[in-house]
Amino acid sequence: MNSSIKAALRRAHDPCFVQHYFAGVGLDIGVRESDLGASRSLFPRVTRVVPWHGDVAAVPGVEERAFDFVNAGQCLQNVVNPTRTLARWLDLLKPGGYLVLTVPDEDLEEEGKWPSQIDPSRRASFTVCKPASTLPASVNVLDMVRSVAAIAACERISVVRDHHVDNGGARDASGSLAERAIEVVLRKRQVPTPDEFFLVAGRAQNAQACLRECLGAVRTYPYRFDVTRRAALLLQRWNLNAEVETLWGQAVERLPEEWEPKLYQFLHLISAGKIHEGFQLRAERVRPWPWQRRTTAKPPADIPEWTGQPLQGKSIVIWSEFGLGDEIFFLRFAQMLRDQAGAATVTVVCQKLLVGLFEASGEADAVVAVDQTATLPVHDFWVYPHDIPAFLPVELDALPDSVPYLRIPQGMPAFELAGRAGALKVGIAFKGAPTHENDRYRSLPSLSVLDPLFAHRDVEFYSLQKGAGADEAAAYAKRLENFHDVGVATHTMMDTARAIAAMDLVLTVDTSVAHVAGALGKPTWLLLPGYGDWRWHLVREDSPWYPTMRLFRNQAAGGWSEVVTRVNGHLLGLVAARAESADESSTESSTETLGEPSRVLSDQE
Repeated sequence: MNSSIKAALRRAHDPCFVQHYFAGVGLDIGVRESDLGASRSLFPRVTRVVPWHGDVAAVPGVEERAFDFVNAGQCLQNVVNPTRTLARWLDLLKPGGYLVLTVPDEDLEEEGKWPSQIDPSRRASFTVCKPASTLPASVNVLDMVRSVAAIAACERISVVRDHHVDNGGARDASGSLAERAIEVVLRKRQVPTPDEFFLVAGRAQNAQACLRECLGAVRTYPYRFDVTRRAALLLQRWNLNAEVETLWGQAVERLPEEWEPKLYQFLHLISAGKIHEGFQLRAERVRPWPWQRRTTAKPPADIPEWTGQPLQGKSIVIWSEFGLGDEIFFLRFAQMLRDQAGAATVTVVCQKLLVGLFEASGEADAVVAVDQTATLPVHDFWVYPHDIPAFLPVELDALPDSVPYLRIPQGMPAFELAGRAGALKVGIAFKGAPTHENDRYRSLPSLSVLDPLFAHRDVEFYSLQKGAGADEAAAYAKRLENFHDVGVATHTMMDTARAIAAMDLVLTVDTSVAHVAGALGKPTWLLLPGYGDWRWHLVREDSPWYPTMRLFRNQAAGGWSEVVTRVNGHLLGLVAARAESADESSTESSTETLGEPSRVLSDQE
């Protein structure tokens, strides 16, 4: 007789189960066919039982607050984080609903042995309360229940030993009928949903009110990464960066097997300016992850990876890792490895589009395309770009004066731009690659978001857009006299750099265009989402990495209008300053001409 049938027969004699716990619509977790559903005649208040077989920890696709009761028999021992799973099951209950679960008792069922002699695949053993358990995977049920006390009241915890006979360690003969389990019944409290918490937090009139609601949400839903992330984003709007750091540290402790809290923890440290500490944490944590780098070329197996070894007189190759913007950003470290670490030779492996531009800049001793790495000479070390700051101390407020570190080769013809010669020339890039994980937030939904800017007829705008958004830019170029599509004429990153060099200003979202413009030392206005990339840090409106860059952060949810209004104000200021400068130049020129009539006359003679 299986354990679920045994439990159903026993519970049918308990009025609490018949009248309260099993009533309405229930979910039976961990079964293909529900024995509880087949025993509905024993529980007359049950209207329907839905069986669930699959990922019992995440229970994907099941709506929250959908069930009157959840039954989970003998499956919690098979998950990595039992407490997190328990919290997930409680999410599925309506307020007032019951979670009924059984787990094997580590003494009655497991007989104090580990790994499990009954099922070696089990990941946890359970006890109600001991001063200390000798089993390495032991979970104290009282601690587990206490951890979800904010969302569930404990109705009962009991050790079920029906028909079990203790024969001094030998399995009793009545094993077919015996239960050797711990049974727990929890009642879901009437608590706000995460959305309700964050609705109040989002309307808070001061930082402390927002913090109070966010911490309430995390206390109520401590095992939900999405709740911690939403809380962190809201707290960052109030510049509560120390509180966010604490939040992520606690999340890592609660969810040790999950990689996302660890990711956000070191990203926050780096964003907050703790460059060396954050990158050291990143290097330590990323190494064992199944991290998917964008490059297809693997570093050479016969060359050791650089992890801080002395580089004096040595050669090192910086290996391609992620996108074009990352490779442009980290090119600066080629010189830093020479100046600060004493490297004799620094080679850069990069995407083919960047080779010509990198070679012309002279920052690296050699530049090799990813598809040409088979011919790479032997080096002493290789390193991924993101690991360099982990082993090369970097102070955010004392960065080397390296910009500009991208350069257009001398003698290369200037990029010809259409439009009026004396007008302010502004480059535009409004979308990044759609495959980027944050593209939904970093890219503008449409070029029309910038329409208020294009109304300035004394400014010439030049689209640098490639790929996504290029068609929209081409349509604008046909419709507006002061809008020009130069993206269609740029085929290499060198072309893009030449076009940017010919402009007065670049207005861009966080994509490779921003890095090209910043590394060239071109005045750049960067449009950022509320939660931006680590290299733009927190709050600040300037960039220590690119001194000619100004940051415009979008703190509003659901649109860019407020950001565009601010940009428009600064653009008006530029246009006015340019007109004033032109007037002064014209006045000075006239004064000089009027002041020298005799010379003019003598020249004519």
